[in-house]
Amino acid sequence: MNEHSLEVLEQYDMVVERTARGRGTYLVWTDKGFYQLFEYSGTDARLAFERKLLLYISEAGFENVDMIYKTKEGELYCKDFSGTKYILKRCFSGKECDIKKNSDIVKAVDVMAKLHLLVNKINDEELRSYEINSTSLLEQYKKHNRELKRVRTFIRNKNRRTKFEYDILKHFDEYYSYAVDAYEALEESGYVELRKRALEDFSICHGAYNYHNVLMVDSGVAVVNFDHANVNLQLEDLYFFLRKVMEKHDWDVKLGSQIIDKYNEARPMDEGEWQVFKVMLMYPEKYWKILNQYNNGRKSWIPDKNVEKLQAVYGKQHLKMEFVKRIWT
Repeated sequence: MNEHSLEVLEQYDMVVERTARGRGTYLVWTDKGFYQLFEYSGTDARLAFERKLLLYISEAGFENVDMIYKTKEGELYCKDFSGTKYILKRCFSGKECDIKKNSDIVKAVDVMAKLHLLVNKINDEELRSYEINSTSLLEQYKKHNRELKRVRTFIRNKNRRTKFEYDILKHFDEYYSYAVDAYEALEESGYVELRKRALEDFSICHGAYNYHNVLMVDSGVAVVNFDHANVNLQLEDLYFFLRKVMEKHDWDVKLGSQIIDKYNEARPMDEGEWQVFKVMLMYPEKYWKILNQYNNGRKSWIPDKNVEKLQAVYGKQHLKMEFVKRIWT
């Protein structure tokens, strides 16, 4: 995105007062409010779904969500001279959720639960008309487990190995067993039925509910970037947020309990969901992610950061397992 991108703002019914570069975007101050200009590479249907969902949430009483602004011609995106698409979204002035502050974390979880209630069992015919696909965890875990085995096979067949690769082989059996155990536990749980019910009810997940997308603003808490929103089991949002926070807090049992209790206050989990949530935490996702990055990257050069991440996973695994054990006893 460059300065020429700003010319597309002429396609909107507003007076631009000033602009500034953001993270992969432009911040735009206008006579009608504060916005962000993004490049857009998705489909028309996906964008229409996102805007309808945001309208649905706003009209249901939660107004602190971003909104896609239409052009003078009533389009959801505009194009520059090269055909590149852009969208303009309402923006909020505020700070990202600070995961070092328990108060911010608890607020973010409370808002997540209340949003889940708003977008659970949606009956809106227009929203339900969109085909928004999501992948089941069983399919994801099965695919991830194949990828883990592929990495091990590749390293075993190498004549010369780096310390990083030796470390992978040294711990592989342990972490692969966690992955297989989680997959089998998910198969035996009520996950399939729970997900089927979520799809039938058209229950929405944010899809990327992390501290970057939760803003502390004057009017409370704002939630942004619904571009990964999908129809799925809403527990995936809670799992994703909790895992991200717990990794920064060494799987602190007290904080983790606070997060789960706060979510349950607004949107109680039933026994089936509770057991599926446990399985999600059992899966060694961080380990898979590091090995997958290795598999898809340059194997002749291993970034020091990846080495550090792998050591951090090994160092905190017992903390994670202790967290799961204590929460479910």
